[in-house]
Amino acid sequence: MSGRSLYTLMYVVATAICVGISVYLSYYGYYSHLQELAIFFAILLGIFLFGTDMLLRRFRLEGRSPLKPLAFFVIVAFFSGASNYNFLYTNFMERDMAERVVSDQFSVFRDDLTATRNALADAPVIEQVAEQRRELARSLDNLDTQINDPLRPGCGARCREHIEEIHDQLGGTPTELAVPSPDAGDEANERWYEHFRAAVINDFENGVVPAAYHRARELIGQIDGLLDRYDDPYRALAEELEQRDRALLEHRDFEIIADLRTHSREVQRRANVLLPEEAVVQHRVIRSDLDKLGEIPISVRDGFVDRPNPGVTAVSVILGVFVDVAPVLFAWLIFAPAAAGARGGSAAGRGRNRVATR
Repeated sequence: MSGRSLYTLMYVVATAICVGISVYLSYYGYYSHLQELAIFFAILLGIFLFGTDMLLRRFRLEGRSPLKPLAFFVIVAFFSGASNYNFLYTNFMERDMAERVVSDQFSVFRDDLTATRNALADAPVIEQVAEQRRELARSLDNLDTQINDPLRPGCGARCREHIEEIHDQLGGTPTELAVPSPDAGDEANERWYEHFRAAVINDFENGVVPAAYHRARELIGQIDGLLDRYDDPYRALAEELEQRDRALLEHRDFEIIADLRTHSREVQRRANVLLPEEAVVQHRVIRSDLDKLGEIPISVRDGFVDRPNPGVTAVSVILGVFVDVAPVLFAWLIFAPAAAGARGGSAAGRGRNRVATR
């Protein structure tokens, strides 16, 4: 095999490898934007890159000005390099970006839910029912003390006054339980009191306590459950990342952020239905670019504006650009115009496709 053929073969193989790598990077780099169309766009960029590299080689050999193909190459390389950088940077920094954002949004979520829980606990309906429950418990204790008075056992006139007081608190008689006679024994009195107490509490909870109180207590319980569930952002993120083999392709967004946003909105909506107008709560928006992780503007902003790791940014740019530029540099290195080859002492008549071997 002649030197010219060997160098040409080396160039074509190297160019094909570089273009193949670039197509792979461009596919995943544009997937968040184009989804299923990304494969066609990546292949199109690959065809343009390979064709332009071959054209630059030809212009180099013929000694023609490469400005036109080089200008087209710059345009194609811009789109290719952007996607290459996006894929590389996102893969290098995905966990770091996710940890920063998820940690911040967890703090927002927990602070808002804690404030809402406190507002619900201080709501008028909660305080009103708590006071009513204390008064009812005091009346039941007085009744128990009265009915077990060793000097005046049984349920006499004073005992019946306590019963009427309890009925007034309930808004009526809960049930027709026979009142034991004053000479009833301790066992009968105790059994009657337990039945009466259970009936009173049941009537209070189901008849006196307003529905708003039950809804508020239920919501407070759900908030406590959410605070327990979302207590560690790093553990929650690790659990999600374990299920993601390729985030940009299989799972474009992070479910943890969507879950926080949904729970926050739902708690705010339900709480404001129960709270008075002057005590309504306003949760901050669970805002995150993780839903757009893998998109070029997010990678560019994080790498060049926020700059959490300049080294990763530099490596991503260098690698992303190298696979596109390497074939052009390689062509300029190993190929020389035919005229230059002739001046180097080569015999005339070998044609225009000369390879520099010096």
